[in-house]
Amino acid sequence: MRSHAARTMHSLAVRKYCKPSEYEVIERPIPTITSPDEVLIRVHAAGFMTGDSQVAGGMAKMAAKVEFPFPLGLTGAGIVTAIGTGVTTLKPGDAVYGTYFKHGTFPPPAPGFVSDYATCPVEFLIPKPAHLSFEEAAALAGTATTALQCVRRYFELTGQPPNSTLEGKTVFVPAALSACGSVFVQVLKNVYGAERVISTVSTAKVPLVEQLLPGIIDQVIDYQTQDVAREIGAGKVDFVLNTQWSTMVSSFPLVEPKGGAVVSIASVPSEKTVRKLMGDSRVPFFWLICWVANMAHWWYGWNLRGTNVKQDFVSGNMGDREALERAGEWIAAGKIKAVMAVVDLDDIKAVRKHCQIVATGKGGLGKLVIRIVQNREGAL
Repeated sequence: MRSHAARTMHSLAVRKYCKPSEYEVIERPIPTITSPDEVLIRVHAAGFMTGDSQVAGGMAKMAAKVEFPFPLGLTGAGIVTAIGTGVTTLKPGDAVYGTYFKHGTFPPPAPGFVSDYATCPVEFLIPKPAHLSFEEAAALAGTATTALQCVRRYFELTGQPPNSTLEGKTVFVPAALSACGSVFVQVLKNVYGAERVISTVSTAKVPLVEQLLPGIIDQVIDYQTQDVAREIGAGKVDFVLNTQWSTMVSSFPLVEPKGGAVVSIASVPSEKTVRKLMGDSRVPFFWLICWVANMAHWWYGWNLRGTNVKQDFVSGNMGDREALERAGEWIAAGKIKAVMAVVDLDDIKAVRKHCQIVATGKGGLGKLVIRIVQNREGAL
C-alpha cells in the first residue's frame, strides 16, 4: 500500500466495460465516511462473484450506467478503522465481514471491497468469529443468507411454516463445488436436515467432493459422463435449489409433480421480483425488462404444464438483517465451511485468470477470494 501521507490505496478496477483480462490494479484515494451509518474498513480479503464480472463486462449497461474507473467487489472482510457518528454496534479494531447488496437499490452500490480500504453501511456487516480467517469470512459472506432466503421461499411456495425443516426431503443442487452450491448444500444438510442431498460436479472434481464437503452429498453425479435425469429419476426430488442457468428448465422433470418446488438464483425473475429489485420504471428500458421477464415465466409455466410444481427466483437480500444475523450464527457455530480459491491482489496475472474462471463459470472451485493484506501494514 502507498504511504498514509499520500492517502491513496490500491484497488482492483475497470476503466471501461471489459473482460477480466483487462482488469487493473489502480491507485485511488482512500475513501472517507460520508454518512453517519458508514464504517471504514481496512480490507484483508474480498470475494469476487459472477455479478462482479457481469457488471464489469457491461451486462447491465442498458439498465444502469457506472462511473469509471469502477472498483470491484461487493463482498469483503477486514478491520474497522473508523466509524460514522451514528454507528453504535461497531468500533475501530473490530473484525467484520459482509456483502453490500440490498433489494430496491439499483444499480447496486460499488464499495470496491477488492481494495486496501472500503466504506460500507453498518447494516450489512456482522462481527467475524475469531476462529474464522478473513479469507474464509470473505468466502462465506452473503451466500449463507441467500441460502436461508431460498429455503424460506421453498416453504412459502409449498405452504409450509417458515420454521419447517427438510427432514425426509430429497433436494437437488447443481454444482456442489461452486461458490454458491458449496454453501447451499451445507445449509440444506447441516441446518435444515435434508435427508438426501444430490448434486453434480465435473469428472475431475468427483474425488474432491467428499474431501471438501465430508458427509454432505448423498449422491454425486458426474454430469460429463452421466445423464443427470436418468441418475436421479423423474419426480424424485422435493426441492430443487437451482444454481446454474443451464439447469433451470432441465430440472423441472426431476421434481415431485404434486407438491415439489424449484427455487433458483440463476434464472429470470418474475416481473414482480424485477420491480422489487429495480425499484420503479425510472430505470431505462424498464418496460423491456418486464416484457422479457414475462416471456421467460410463460416459458417456465409451459414446461411445468400438467404439474403442481411451483417455481420462483430469489436474489439474496443482505438488507434482511434478521436473515443476515441468523446465517452468521450458523457460520459461527461451524455448520458451514468455506470452499474457496485464494489469490493475492499483488499477483494481477493470477487475479485476471481466476476472475475469468468466475466469469465463464467453468473450472472454479468454491468462492474466489482475493487476499489484500499479506505482510503489509494494515492501519491508517
